Amino acid sequence: MKREVSRAIKGTWILTIASLFSELMSAIYRIPLQNIVGDRGYFIYQQVYPIYGIFSVLSLSGLPVVISKTFAQQDGPVAKNKLLKLTFFVLLAGCLALTIFLWGSARYLAIFMGDPRLYQEIRAVSLTFLLVPFEATFRGYFQSDLEMTPSAISQILEQFIRIIVIIGSAILFGKGFFDLYQMGTIANSGAFIGGLFAVLLLMVTFIKQREVFIADDKNIKVKIERGLLLEILLIVVFTGITIFYQFIDSFTILRLLLHGGMPVDRAEILKGVFDRAQPLIQLGIVISLSFVSTIMPQLRETNQTNVNKTIIQKMMRVCLWLAVAETAGLVALMPEINTMLFTNADGSLALAIYMMSIVIVSFINLMVAITSGDDEKNLAKLVLFVASLIGKIALNIILIPRFNIVGAALATILSECIILVGMYLIYDNGVFLLSRDFLIKVISVGLFMGVVIKILASISTDYLSLSRGHSILISVVLIPIGIIIYLGLSKKLKILSKSEWEILPMGEFITKFMKIED
Repeated sequence: MKREVSRAIKGTWILTIASLFSELMSAIYRIPLQNIVGDRGYFIYQQVYPIYGIFSVLSLSGLPVVISKTFAQQDGPVAKNKLLKLTFFVLLAGCLALTIFLWGSARYLAIFMGDPRLYQEIRAVSLTFLLVPFEATFRGYFQSDLEMTPSAISQILEQFIRIIVIIGSAILFGKGFFDLYQMGTIANSGAFIGGLFAVLLLMVTFIKQREVFIADDKNIKVKIERGLLLEILLIVVFTGITIFYQFIDSFTILRLLLHGGMPVDRAEILKGVFDRAQPLIQLGIVISLSFVSTIMPQLRETNQTNVNKTIIQKMMRVCLWLAVAETAGLVALMPEINTMLFTNADGSLALAIYMMSIVIVSFINLMVAITSGDDEKNLAKLVLFVASLIGKIALNIILIPRFNIVGAALATILSECIILVGMYLIYDNGVFLLSRDFLIKVISVGLFMGVVIKILASISTDYLSLSRGHSILISVVLIPIGIIIYLGLSKKLKILSKSEWEILPMGEFITKFMKIED
């Protein structure tokens, strides 16, 4: 049992660290990008970003998660090889059709987004979907054996190449070689270029580590669960739930601001300010997605063993404990973090509200993963997702004209709550292996830590102007204080067991240093 837990935990943190590093790079490149091209240029780049985000969900998190579970259910390499071929060609047909659709409808989509000149960017992003069959299939194959290293390395390489292209296009724009729209098109083509490198790495790794040419045996059949397509759809839409909300925002925020009488330049800048939240949200949700990626192969048996249940319960508790800490810290320090990253505190209230998505979506991701094999209620979960999207559109229409981007942030949080509440109504809390006592304690500790840090930050800004330098100083001082408060209260209230503390990076050192005992 300890060996299985250790392997699962190791796999989780390999993927988590790689994802965090990738998202950290993603957050960092936005700083020079926004500083060079301004909020309007940032808006032009970010407006089509949700389309890339859907590609990212398909290739990095959503599809590999479900595919890994299906691979783990197969009996031997022959069955796996058959499934590999089947999965690849099905995805290839679907993604080829999607690419053709996006390329052909790019002009209409750009008009619908409020700026007809965005169509070249949409076409550049559409090409990335041709890479999904390669990335999703190979990553799912590796992750089914809890072998997360190939996925992790390819993810970092893909992001690194993509960022080089983005920053290069921004620098060339700054030197007068491109206009804003040419810059946006080249920057968005970085996703396809980076993806090519990732595919090459995954293929080479696969050839080195696996027998590629395995003779087919007609007597061996591929095991495919009943209701698999619906399960795939659920995992994809829920792991990428924030991307779908951002997709709605791309088509509604600018139009609603313009409809309210705001000048076009001001509306585009405001939308660019709102888009500052995207890298922070993605960075925060990375941990839960990595935990989900490791939990799914543990669900390979219809009747879970006690070992699997133990692993899943530990991971759920630790994941939510971390998500609450992230959310509380980002909300409390939002003006400082906003200024530190983007030179000013514009839109800090909207961004702080938006940060609540981290803990809500993390919880949703875990709930959907745990219950993904429940064929009877999967349709109800899909209905919840559709209801939340309808709710998001309606709330945007109601709230944005009145509260601008603050209304857009509120609309997102309220829409996510539709799913969260709905999931609790559909299932008994016991299904999620989390006690009410645990939830009350961890949320209380997060709130207390957040309030203390907010008070200290407010006192600091009374003496220091909110410049980038001062924001860095305040964050460097207060983040460790917040960590100490959160760790100390968690120990005092015994929120996590000793074995759960040990799941954290340097967990054994933490338990010894903090003198944590069962």
